[in-house]
Amino acid sequence: MNQTDRLALLDAAHALAQTARETILEKVQAGFRIDRKPDGTYLTEADLATEKALREGIAARFPDHGIVGEELPPVNPDSEFQWILDPIDGTHSFSKGIPLYGVLIALRYRQEPTLGIIDLPGLQERTSAARGLGAWCNGRRLRLEEDDAPLEEQLIATGERSQFVRVNKTDVFERIVQTFPHVRTYSDAFGHCLAARGAVSAMVDYGLKLWDMAATEVIIPEAGGRFELVERQGDNYNVIFGRNRLVSALLRAQG
Repeated sequence: MNQTDRLALLDAAHALAQTARETILEKVQAGFRIDRKPDGTYLTEADLATEKALREGIAARFPDHGIVGEELPPVNPDSEFQWILDPIDGTHSFSKGIPLYGVLIALRYRQEPTLGIIDLPGLQERTSAARGLGAWCNGRRLRLEEDDAPLEEQLIATGERSQFVRVNKTDVFERIVQTFPHVRTYSDAFGHCLAARGAVSAMVDYGLKLWDMAATEVIIPEAGGRFELVERQGDNYNVIFGRNRLVSALLRAQG
């Protein structure tokens, strides 16, 4: 796949992200029902409507492409092209009226990360990247430069402690909090965007599903940062990403 092909796919992904944003904001305006999944996590009408809209948009443009999404069964699992979708990352926040949720769209070609979009409808912010084309936020190029400040002054983000509990890695969470003075919980898509633009120097996010991290694994390297899969536990992914020096320090702190 050449650069022109990737640019065309990225343009299509932006159109999909816009459709998802409009679908979500329409649901916010109209009101929506909130349910629970069997595992106790939140599910809203907006989650389902948004994933359906994304799948319809992909099928209309790329009928032979595969789709993996959080809420609905896979489509065309043998295709070389696989779209990976999380219609609302941070549904708990979304259900409470907190605008720090996001739409996650990624594409892999022959299992290689190819493009990623994190759209934050509540903040009107979109971060995107495609391999070889750089990373961007609302039209501004993202470039993660190293921060020369001492490590103890760096701001670090983590996912919620419950995520570390879920994968039996609470020791990692506690070690990070004890080692680094400035640790903040900026979970879900919002935290990933903060790392992509350098507002936090790095993020440690454990217990993710594929759709939680597939966009970020393209965006961070294209912004000039480092994305590391620390460990995969079944369908859970434990990752660290951000500025290279902080990622290295956080990897050493894993024990």
